[in-house]
Amino acid sequence: MQRPMHCVIVPCVVALLPLSARAEFVEFAVTIDGFQASVETTATGSGTVLLNTTLNVLHWSIDYQNLSGPLTAAHFHGAAGICEPAGVQLGISGAGPATGSIMGSAAISPQQEADLLTGLWYVNLHTELNPAGEARGQVVPTPLGDPVPNVPEGSVRIFLQTLATGLTAPNWGTHAPGHPQRLFVTDQPGILWAIDLGTGEKTVFLDVSNLIVGLGIFGPNTFDERGLLGVAFHPDYLSNGLLYTYTSEPDSGEPDFSTMPEGADPNHQTLIREWTVPNPADPASVVDPGSTRVLLRIDQPQFNHDGGALSFGHDGMLYISLGDGGAADDQESGIDPFGVPNIGHGCLGNGRDPATILGTVIRIDPGGSNAANGQYGVPKDNPFVGVEGFVDEIFAYGFRNPFRFSFDSLSGDLYLADVGQNDIEEVDIVVSGGNYGWNHKEGSFTFIPNGASSGYVTDLSQEAPSDLIDPIAEYDHGDGIAIIGGFVYRGTSIPALVGRYVFGEFAVSFSNDGRLFYLNEFDQVQEFRLVPSTFGRSLLGWGQDAAGEMYVLANGTGVPFGDTGVVLRVAPLVAAADLNFDGVVGIVDLLMLLEIWGPCSGPCDTCLGDIDGNCRVGIGDFLALLSSWG
Repeated sequence: MQRPMHCVIVPCVVALLPLSARAEFVEFAVTIDGFQASVETTATGSGTVLLNTTLNVLHWSIDYQNLSGPLTAAHFHGAAGICEPAGVQLGISGAGPATGSIMGSAAISPQQEADLLTGLWYVNLHTELNPAGEARGQVVPTPLGDPVPNVPEGSVRIFLQTLATGLTAPNWGTHAPGHPQRLFVTDQPGILWAIDLGTGEKTVFLDVSNLIVGLGIFGPNTFDERGLLGVAFHPDYLSNGLLYTYTSEPDSGEPDFSTMPEGADPNHQTLIREWTVPNPADPASVVDPGSTRVLLRIDQPQFNHDGGALSFGHDGMLYISLGDGGAADDQESGIDPFGVPNIGHGCLGNGRDPATILGTVIRIDPGGSNAANGQYGVPKDNPFVGVEGFVDEIFAYGFRNPFRFSFDSLSGDLYLADVGQNDIEEVDIVVSGGNYGWNHKEGSFTFIPNGASSGYVTDLSQEAPSDLIDPIAEYDHGDGIAIIGGFVYRGTSIPALVGRYVFGEFAVSFSNDGRLFYLNEFDQVQEFRLVPSTFGRSLLGWGQDAAGEMYVLANGTGVPFGDTGVVLRVAPLVAAADLNFDGVVGIVDLLMLLEIWGPCSGPCDTCLGDIDGNCRVGIGDFLALLSSWG
């Protein structure tokens, strides 16, 4: 008796073909919705398209639901990318129900095949109410599983030595010219701390908490990406006392730049402010709270993807990173956590569009005045000055959320960590005029926006500009969900790290499971070997002092509330044996080790004397201390 064949058309076609022909098939996916057709509708759909590249035959199986009325026709249209209209390439259905299925096959021309393979075809469902198309879906490659191999453990071992505690959510640390013994740390709720590198004592250098938008997207003790996000001291700080902050503030003024539709309010505004310290040579002198001057005011569509870093380059210009403004995939689809429609991105997205300031690194002269608002200067050697369709301030573009960047203090190279969407976290070296690809690409992979559904990556090329710059390093979401950029290490205490870019991962799963990474000599991502072995915190940022030494900024919650924030010095393993922190491993440290011999009485990751990280003080730690003597 013949058994029935339980399959839809596309899998059946593959199964019935000889093995020699199956390898010539390319599979595509289609996600259909009104967003892609710029129509307000509840209609959705999905399907599979299979191309036999040997015979130039196309097979399709598409299901759709909830059209406003009966289907009047369905076609493949092209050649056009997302947001672009195009003519009919192939009819695939006549009249049909408001909910139904479409299956079939047809031969296509070599040019049609070429357009299809580069993502330039879309399915369009027509109705009487929307004759030009009610629901649309681009024909795109299927998702790529496990794009990047897991991050391996490297050979560099470090010890995290507590410098300061009692912060909330520290996210950036830098030094001021002329003050090498202090680290200035931004705390997300609005405090700029000055931390003594010898004692760990912290004092308030500037308090902008009264300017910051209320934090916690779902209320107190919840996640947020807004706040005090960055600080930069002027290269001539000792003589002019100037510094600059990046803050997320309520919408309270006319923006210099905005992507918001007319009449729509932004979630908040980014403000770049200048401040003055009256006597910058005096360590006791702090910021004059009445000295602020606003250089830039930028509308931010959503609460997230602000970017937030600012730093002076070796050329004396101020560089500022700005994210794409929020919303998944840099698209105007769906609603934000507040129930507000995602707007302010246009159809293509801000990252792709150099006519908007979002999704960029900008370069300005804070001492100039030729900008449109008269509050700063636009350097005449910026790469896009006077170029039609580009914002003059842009230094580089095509970023999603460049939360952290820094300049190598030796070479002047600009290292930037761009937080990814659903798959890839990346490290870029940013050059003047560079296009880093978002949202054509995520990392080195092609990005598929996928309409109102979640975007993903593929290793198949799609239509995109030819000059996109790939990252120098990347990892996927098997190893973490949000890269936290750091610095090129230029200290002296860990020779193996000199010249290496040090960075990390916020968390693998929002469970205080941050990770610490570095790039080896081949720009491969490696994980530090920690002593003790467990980090057990959310990584929020990095700091670097005047000597090039580095600091981990973290907390125990992953949110901008509480007092679990810490500043941890990145120290060589020998520091783990320096139990009294006097810079020498000697008899006092040995006596302390013997006194605390046995199982750790508290958390393993803070257990003094547990040099080998096994949660007890014992013979292994004794031998490690002796090997570090001196």
